[in-house]
Amino acid sequence: MKKTLKIVSTVSIVLFGILWISSKFDFLTDYNSINFRNILVLIYLFTSLKYFQIEVKDKNGEIQELKLKLEKIKREI
Repeated sequence: MKKTLKIVSTVSIVLFGILWISSKFDFLTDYNSINFRNILVLIYLFTSLKYFQIEVKDKNGEIQELKLKLEKIKREI
């Protein structure tokens, strides 16, 4: 899931960049609309947000696991 979100996020921002550059040089005009570029930015923001939420959740779980291991080691000593 995380990898998919990261890929979608990266693809959407790259497509946005290509379309933005194409708007400056007047090529790919059939696919180049402000609405489509705005949708790509929204996709990027949403997928990035979800990716980082999952990342923080995973890291918090790992921190809790390491804290429990540390407490267990302290009790043994």
